[in-house]
Amino acid sequence: MYVSNTDSVMQNRINLVIFASTLHESASVIGSRAELFEGIRRFAQLEITYPSMLPASRTAIDGIIDGAPHSGCELPDNAHEKTLLFIATGGTEEMVKDYVGIFPRPVLLLSDGLHNSFAASFEIQTYLSQLGIASTLFNAPLDYDPAFFEQLEQDLFGDAGGSLTLTPSDPLPKFSKSVLKAYERTKIGLVGGASGWLISSGIDREAVSKAYGTRFEDIPLKELEDEFAATAPTDAEVGRVLRRTERFLTGDRTPEDLREATRMYLALKRICSRHELNAFTLKCFGILSSCRTTACLAMALLNDEGIVAGCEGDIPALWTMLYAKYAYGEAAFMANPASSNRKECTIDFAHCTIPLSMVHGYRLPSHFESQSGIGIAGSVPSGRYRIVKISGKNLDQFYETEGDLIMNTNIPQRCRTQIRFRFASEAEFERFMRVSKGNHIILCKASGQGGPLR
Repeated sequence: MYVSNTDSVMQNRINLVIFASTLHESASVIGSRAELFEGIRRFAQLEITYPSMLPASRTAIDGIIDGAPHSGCELPDNAHEKTLLFIATGGTEEMVKDYVGIFPRPVLLLSDGLHNSFAASFEIQTYLSQLGIASTLFNAPLDYDPAFFEQLEQDLFGDAGGSLTLTPSDPLPKFSKSVLKAYERTKIGLVGGASGWLISSGIDREAVSKAYGTRFEDIPLKELEDEFAATAPTDAEVGRVLRRTERFLTGDRTPEDLREATRMYLALKRICSRHELNAFTLKCFGILSSCRTTACLAMALLNDEGIVAGCEGDIPALWTMLYAKYAYGEAAFMANPASSNRKECTIDFAHCTIPLSMVHGYRLPSHFESQSGIGIAGSVPSGRYRIVKISGKNLDQFYETEGDLIMNTNIPQRCRTQIRFRFASEAEFERFMRVSKGNHIILCKASGQGGPLR
């Protein structure tokens, strides 16, 4: 393990501000990071701070944009003292947003490969970039390679090194006539709105509708809750899905858990029929308390039935899933970046749902963050895959690359379907790490069909 010299440890100090969602069990969040904290302590004194300890409340974002001076506490930022924001879990983006005005510039972000830390950090960094706030992201590899801590010390207390700063995505390529026609015929349901942590993923719906002819319809979450309540557990369709999937239950999941997830599938299917939707995105965490189940199974089944379904109210991610269908004819996996390995040029991706047509086997455990309902732990075949993301307020920014899915992983502190993707080159790996795209990516098979110009 990396060991710095004693003088550096005595002289250097890091104030680590830990942001963690209440959805995650705190003992696991902190306990699983012991090796990370120990690695930092080998080159600096480590002081732990939590948001509740900060003396400032929400910062006026208008003031930041206008360049007005901010008020609040002064946090360390000099040659031997640094403030480092550790994004310990997903769902923390709004918390960081609330305090962003009091942090030194550039904002220094730390993430690792557990609890959706990496994905949340990308969303935060994209948001900061949109505000014109400089930031740097350091991502610790899963194995806590000593080289990472050597580089972190150099970046924080030495000369500028290999820190991760963002660059813009590519301009949107010219779409084929068939893709444009498909978007024009599309009606998208926005069930419950967007999740609060998608702080960089809002769009100008009016501008997008004008450009493409796509229709958007807001559907209150209560309509889904009422439809779910009206769906009988004894419905024949519920029984059909149970017979198909019950043998894949695992862990402490019960047939009753599966029955409730199947009722959610039917409720969403009926809403799609009633509103004549081709696609929808759901504020899925909003149903955890009211319906006491998850929509992961529903998303998997509906995607396979031709209704493109996305999570968390993320419109850019859903738009990209539609693109995968219209341009390539492929079902798509909406996933979070989970960890990186610069030496191997790999990124791990994970999420709790995936179209079953994309897997050659699956299990049905709980949903990761809530430890409730039903999630999908799919085994995705290896081979050539494409990563794509359309983003930006007007959905006019584009990122795409190809590489190889080399293995499925099984890490407990992650969403249930987990894959490892190897980029074609070191340059492509670096481009992915630096491009501004928010926290979700879309992965589909590289089928050999032409791209957007075909």
